[in-house]
Amino acid sequence: MKKKTGLGSKKELNADLNLTPFIDLLSTCVCFLLITAVWIEIGSVEIKQSHGTEAAASKKISYDLDLVYTSPTNIKLNLKKNGRRVKGFNVKGESIEATQASLSETLQGQVLNFRNKAIEIATATITPRSSVDYGNLMKTLDTLRSNSIINIGVLSASGR
Repeated sequence: MKKKTGLGSKKELNADLNLTPFIDLLSTCVCFLLITAVWIEIGSVEIKQSHGTEAAASKKISYDLDLVYTSPTNIKLNLKKNGRRVKGFNVKGESIEATQASLSETLQGQVLNFRNKAIEIATATITPRSSVDYGNLMKTLDTLRSNSIINIGVLSASGR
């Protein structure tokens, strides 16, 4: 009689695996990756602080510029020297894009060439109303930066 090998005591093949910790770990990793994917491309805007820096203390005669939004498509510019208003400009447009184009033209043609002289803008402050959205404010910052105005501050217009 032949003896069969390997048929001794048989072990059960059904093993109980607790998958709950593995699923918890996997869901935590997925949540972490989804949340941190936002910071893969961080954009930055290089803007200096408008007051309290050594950049504001310049030997040249410089002017300050205040931009006050009266509506999303209407900006009032005030050119100031030593805290006093020298000249005011109104910038209007049919749309936000037209207003930004008009702002750029006014800056290049009238503000930066004030009285047919090239002037330096030491600081620029923007005062938006609550009706001005964030994208419009960022477009205004880009317009100022494209016209070599880098000391920019944003003032809050509480109650407007």
